[in-house]
Amino acid sequence: MRIPAKKTLFLTGAVLAGALALGAGAAVARGWHGGGPGFGGMGGPMMLFDQFDSNKDGKITQDEIDAVRDAQLKKYDRDGDGTLSLEEYQALWLDAMRPRMVRQFQANDADGNGRITTEEFRARFAGMIRHLDRNGDGAIMPDELRRHGDRGPRGDRDDE
Repeated sequence: MRIPAKKTLFLTGAVLAGALALGAGAAVARGWHGGGPGFGGMGGPMMLFDQFDSNKDGKITQDEIDAVRDAQLKKYDRDGDGTLSLEEYQALWLDAMRPRMVRQFQANDADGNGRITTEEFRARFAGMIRHLDRNGDGAIMPDELRRHGDRGPRGDRDDE
């Protein structure tokens, strides 16, 4: 069964967006992100100290982690029932992802004018077909996406 090119491109974009969202969401849920006692950009392991080393003694204890996470839950628990509903968690997640969203906006806004034109919006995906189209037919098929990142028996990528 052949999938139309427009639908294939849409599916590819949806897959890529979904992968980004899952990765970011998992990091937020685990609390592995930087930027102060709440949230911020996705940082490396040293960002954990900025977030969790409350007494700034150069080490992180489970008590410090629990206290920060408890404060986060309390901050977003709007109805005070000690749990986060989907809507309350959404507020937490949106706050956590805002710096990443701003960076992505800025990456798309090539001329830095605070607005993303059609050309700027398209630019980041301009080479997708060329990059992923393994058989050169001008379209991406599901099997081309599956094969794209597969590693061969020696550990080398089949697209290198």
